[in-house]
Amino acid sequence: MNRHAYIYLTLFFFSIMFYSCSTSHRIDTTLVKVYERDQNIRKAAMELTRSVSQGNNILVDSLIKITNEMNQIDEENIIIVEDILKNGIPEKLSKQSYETIWLVIDHASLDKQEKYLPIIEEMNSREILSKNRYAILYDRIAMKRNRPQRYGTQTIQIASDNTMLNYVWPVENPDILDSLRISLNLNTIAEYIKIISEKTGIQTIYNPEISIEDINKMKTGILEI
Repeated sequence: MNRHAYIYLTLFFFSIMFYSCSTSHRIDTTLVKVYERDQNIRKAAMELTRSVSQGNNILVDSLIKITNEMNQIDEENIIIVEDILKNGIPEKLSKQSYETIWLVIDHASLDKQEKYLPIIEEMNSREILSKNRYAILYDRIAMKRNRPQRYGTQTIQIASDNTMLNYVWPVENPDILDSLRISLNLNTIAEYIKIISEKTGIQTIYNPEISIEDINKMKTGILEI
């Protein structure tokens, strides 16, 4: 190889490396903003939810408005993430960026969640996501499809006698639930419901005897507990 060819190949190699680093940096920067939008609107919604659950009904309209804003942000964020994933899982992103990709998919519509569930599974297997991310998305899809969840990560809010209650969505196999959760670095179900109750200000209930049919009846007011 002559000197000019060597210089050309060296410059070509470094240009590729620079472009790759530059691309990952741009994606990281974009996803920082996406994460902030996702979390800021949810923190505001959580505060309003807590106030309404404590009887401050004057804020109901504000809660409806901010929920609509949150849904709009979710739709905008998934468009950004889909563009990032159009050529597969990008390499050399920050850990926070991979977590943000999961977060946006987790908050997306059911069709998008199902579309990207295999991608999240691959990211989990490559250990670029926290260990439990696939489990959370799997459970969310199961609940939306009116099927039992597997890992006990999802809850549903139901009004009862003018009081809002939070129920853990029914699970496939309650007998092994805690062992599954612990294997994924999740809290036990008892610890989980305590954390959710404190975080939301809404009493959270886990009753393995309650079926999906029972939950659906409670949602329509047919069954009273």
